[in-house]
Amino acid sequence: MNVHDDNLGLATDLSFHRESAIVEAHDDYLVVRTPDAPDYFFGNLLVLPRRPAVGELERLEGDFARLVGAPPRIAHRAFTWPESAEGAVDVEAFVQQGYDLTVCRVLAAHPRALRPVAINPDVEVRRFESQQDWDDWSRMQLADMPDPDDIRSQRFMANRKAVYRQLIDRGLGDWWGAFIGDEQVGSLGLFFLDGIGRFQWVITSERHRNQKVCKTLVTEVIRLTEGLSNRLVMVADEAYHAGAIYEAMGFRPQAERVASLCREPGSPAAL
Repeated sequence: MNVHDDNLGLATDLSFHRESAIVEAHDDYLVVRTPDAPDYFFGNLLVLPRRPAVGELERLEGDFARLVGAPPRIAHRAFTWPESAEGAVDVEAFVQQGYDLTVCRVLAAHPRALRPVAINPDVEVRRFESQQDWDDWSRMQLADMPDPDDIRSQRFMANRKAVYRQLIDRGLGDWWGAFIGDEQVGSLGLFFLDGIGRFQWVITSERHRNQKVCKTLVTEVIRLTEGLSNRLVMVADEAYHAGAIYEAMGFRPQAERVASLCREPGSPAAL
């Protein structure tokens, strides 16, 4: 399964999973399970060595049920794999069965290779210090989800908050907020695992977007953590604009992307 070691996105994902979940090798897969968070789709998945081919859907779903779990406890299906840097990802047979495809770019940089960018001088950047910081973080993250009131979304957020706080208590990183006055307007996590700094969940509140909050937050966090790692990694959905922001700062696209398929509970093919 060393095929994943050359992909910084998957490698750092797996580093996180090994700190907070169960990662085991079975046949051609890496199996990731988070038993206390069955609603965490990408914490309960199969990591594949390559893109799934037409005709493999039935076998993969059977292996997922056998190795990860099945309804009612595990009601989704999720797979991820390394992708080439360019080109379309053709998994139409899976999409027709209710799966959503996500393809993420992987970007990396040496901290000193990053370029200065315009920032918002009204934004203060600091580590989370209080329960209020985490409560505001939860509200902002939930507001960015398709169904914030869904109990599964709320359980997922509660689990992620507990995991991140445990990693912070162990000295593996911090969660950082961007504040204008007393209002939290953005946040991100930066954790250092296996010598690499990996960013997590960079977000700006909806009404403060396009105000250089993200650039300010990332720039300041890199400055405040200087010396902790010579390699920083971002993974960004290529369907959104965030990757362009990071490239403008000096992050460079890597040779491979990360692709995933997820069929959530309640999708037409899952009913």
